[in-house]
Amino acid sequence: MKTLLQFILVLALCYTSSAQEKNIETESVAIENLINFMVEQYSSKTDTIPKRNITFLIETYADNFNTEDKVMLQQAFKIMSKRLTEEDFVSIVTYSKYNGIVLKQTEATNTKKLVYAVENFRSSINYIEDNGIELAYRLAKENFTEETENSVVMIRVPHTVDEVTVQKTKTNMTKANNTSNKKNNAVVLTAIALLPEIIKIIKD
Repeated sequence: MKTLLQFILVLALCYTSSAQEKNIETESVAIENLINFMVEQYSSKTDTIPKRNITFLIETYADNFNTEDKVMLQQAFKIMSKRLTEEDFVSIVTYSKYNGIVLKQTEATNTKKLVYAVENFRSSINYIEDNGIELAYRLAKENFTEETENSVVMIRVPHTVDEVTVQKTKTNMTKANNTSNKKNNAVVLTAIALLPEIIKIIKD
């Protein structure tokens, strides 16, 4: 596992160096810090903020995200969408288990499209690639525009072997009522935990 992480880091650094030729910034954030990142990185709409062209690179570890990760991604992209403008653009790419383009360049204010993409990343990928990291930087270069803040944001989604096993098992069995109730409770608890951040955004 440590060797794999080191490989991914070295690979990212290589593409980062290449991307600097076109002034493509690279940032990395763990999913548990994603909402704070969206709030701090993407200020409320003003005329002084430069246009943005963002390629999000999301780590995948199974056929779907667990409930907590999915809710975190949904809320983070909703917050970001409200803070950007129609002149800002977003693309979404995945890496690790699934490597592919989830969402081609679209307006950052299209909340519905962004949320659907992170909720259904697997079915949104038309073609599986060998290297999601390379793909993200290639896409960022293709979408590169002058006088725009071009960036690749890597969203790290840590996971355990147990989580991956559970995700695989869920795809091959019918969900029992008690499992459904636990999931609903998890969504409620996660939503409650996110309320302070969401309320803060609304006030801003």
